[in-house]
Amino acid sequence: MASLRQAQKDAVIAMLNFNNKDAVIQKKSAGLDVAIDGPKVPQLVETVWKVLVYDKAGQDIISQLLKVNELRENGVTVHMPLYTDRQPIPDVPAVYFVQPTPENVKRIADDLAKNLYESYYLNFTSHLPRALLEDLAAATVASNTSVQVSQVYDQYLNFISLEDRLFSLNFDQTYRLLNDAGSTDRVIDDVTERVVGSLFSVVATLGVIPIIRCPRGNAAASIATKLDQRIRDHIMNSRNNNLFSEPATGATRPVLILLDRNLDLASMLNHTWTYSTLVHDLLDLKLNRVVIETEDKGRKIKKQFDIDANDFFWNKNSGNPFPQVADDVNSEITRYKKDVDEVTKSSGLTSLEDVDPNSNAETLKYALTALPELTDRKRTLDMHMNLATTLFQIINERKLDAFFALEEAIGKQNKTTVLELLRDAEKSAEDKHRFFLVFYLSNDEIPKDDMAAYEVALAAAGVPNGALNYLKSVKSFIKMAAASTVAGTAGGQKDAMGSGDLFGSFRNKIAGTLDGAGVGSSLDSFISGVRNLLPTRKDLPSTRIVESIMEGTSDADDYLSFDPKASRTLGKQQQTSPSKLVKGHQSAIVFVVGGGNYLEYQNLQDYAARGAQKKRVTYGSTEIVTAKGFLEQLEVLGSR
Repeated sequence: MASLRQAQKDAVIAMLNFNNKDAVIQKKSAGLDVAIDGPKVPQLVETVWKVLVYDKAGQDIISQLLKVNELRENGVTVHMPLYTDRQPIPDVPAVYFVQPTPENVKRIADDLAKNLYESYYLNFTSHLPRALLEDLAAATVASNTSVQVSQVYDQYLNFISLEDRLFSLNFDQTYRLLNDAGSTDRVIDDVTERVVGSLFSVVATLGVIPIIRCPRGNAAASIATKLDQRIRDHIMNSRNNNLFSEPATGATRPVLILLDRNLDLASMLNHTWTYSTLVHDLLDLKLNRVVIETEDKGRKIKKQFDIDANDFFWNKNSGNPFPQVADDVNSEITRYKKDVDEVTKSSGLTSLEDVDPNSNAETLKYALTALPELTDRKRTLDMHMNLATTLFQIINERKLDAFFALEEAIGKQNKTTVLELLRDAEKSAEDKHRFFLVFYLSNDEIPKDDMAAYEVALAAAGVPNGALNYLKSVKSFIKMAAASTVAGTAGGQKDAMGSGDLFGSFRNKIAGTLDGAGVGSSLDSFISGVRNLLPTRKDLPSTRIVESIMEGTSDADDYLSFDPKASRTLGKQQQTSPSKLVKGHQSAIVFVVGGGNYLEYQNLQDYAARGAQKKRVTYGSTEIVTAKGFLEQLEVLGSR
C-alpha cells in the first residue's frame, strides 16, 4: 500500500490528466514519482496543455505534492487562483480544483458565462451536495454553456499531506472551539462534520476500509460514530463506484485510532530538542514552509525556505536531537566540498561555475552529469545551514536547553527549582509559562502554599493566568499520563554519537554568523552544557495507546470499536466491546482531534520503527499547531 502522501499525489496527477489513471501508470513506467502498480501502458496518454484553477484549499493541497516543473510535466501551462481577474484563453481546457461551496460554484458559473476557456473539468475537494450541483446545472443552462462542462468529479482529497505519513486538516482553533463552554451545538456539529468529511477522504484516498477505535464520551467518539455510518452508506449506495478498492483483511487491514487532545496536553507545551520539533516550535514551520529573518550588510531581510519530500537532509535528520543535526550539517558540507573537488579536478576546472552546459568536450561530461545533483545538494545544505544557525541563536538567547533539561525530569523538580526558574529575569515569560503548565499537569497534587507562591512568581514575571485557570477547571476531569511523557533525566545521559563535542565543528563553521549576531561570547559555555543533552527514549500517552491497540493487548479494551464492513447488528455490538476478529495490526492511522504536533508524530514514528517487524503509522490532526498557538487557545478558554 502506498503512503498517504503518494496516494494523494497519484490522485492529483490523474485529476490533472482529466481523471485518466492511465496517465499515472504511464508516469510510473517512465520512472517518475508515482506509486500506482500496473502494466506499462502500450499507448501513451497524450499530454494536453491546460489551465489549472484553484481556490486556497486546492492550492494548499497541490503545493505539498507537486512542484511547478511537475505541473508542467502534466500539461499545466498556467495555474491561477479562482478569485483573481483572469483573461480568456478560449482554446484551452481548464481543470478546476476547489471546495464545494456556494461561493465557488457561483464563481465557476460566472467563468462559464464569460466563456473563459474551451472546456471545463470541475473537481471538488470533497463531495458536492446535490443542491449545489443543481445550482451549477441551472446556471449553465441559463448561460447556454452546459456542453462545455466535460467532467464533474468528487475527488475526496480535502486534507493536506505534509510528509509520507503526516497529514493535517489545516483547521484553526479546533481545541478552543470543542472545549469552549460558550460554543453552540451548531459550532461543534460543524467542526465534527468537517472532520468526518476529511477523514472519509483520507481512507478513501488509501482505498481501504479501516477498523475504527476511539475513547468513550468525547468528540472523538462522536466523529467515529459518524464516520462509521458515512463509510457504510457509501458501500451500500456505490456498488459500481466504490472508493474502497484495496483488498485488506486481518492484520493487514489498517486501524484508524481517534484520540482526543485532552488525553495529553503537556506534550503540546513541552520544550523539545529534535530538529523537526524545534523548526516547528521556534521557526513556525507551516505547510512545510519556514520564513526566517537574517541580517545582510546591516539590513534585516526575510528568507523563505520550503522543505519538500525529496529533502535528503530533512528525511535523515528531522527526528534527530539538535546537537547531532548540527554536527551532520558540517559533515555534509565537508562531503559536498570533497565531491566538488573530485568533479573539478577530473574535468580540469577550477570551480563548478566554470562548467559550460553547451560544451561538448569529453572532459566536461562528468561535470555536466554531476552538476544538477551537486547544485540541488548545495541548495539544500544552504537552507539547513540557515535554519540550524537561526535555531542555534534562539536556543542560546532563550536558554531553551535549561527548560528542556528540567522538563525531561519534570517529576523530580521541587519548589526551590521551580521558583528559581520563574524568577529568572533572563528567561522569557512565554517559556516560563509553558514550563509551569507542564509542571502543573505532571503533578497530581501541589500544596496550596506552594501553588500560591508559584502564582505570585508567575504574575511578577508577566505571565497571564488564563491558561492556568482553564487547566485548574478541567484537570479533575481529564486523565493525564503526562508524568511518563517527561519522565527520566537527561543530565547524565551519554551522547548517542560518542563522547566528542557534537557542537564543536558546527560552532567553528558558523562562528562568523553567530559572532556578528552578538552571541559568540557566551557560545562556548552553551555548547559545553548541551553536548550531552539528548532526549531520553520514552513513549507519549498517544504512543502507548497506539501500541496497545496495534499489539492487541488488553490495555485499550475500554476503547470503542467500529467495523464498517460488519453487519449493522454486529456493528452496534462493537461499539461497546472491541472486535474479536482482529487482534493486532501492522498499519495504523492515528488522528488527534483538537491539534497535534511534530513531537507526537515523531514519537509514533520511533515506535513504528523499533522491533523486528516494522509497522506503518500515519499521523494526522485537525491542525498541526505550535506550542505558542496552543497556549493562546488555552489562554482564551481561561479568560472567559
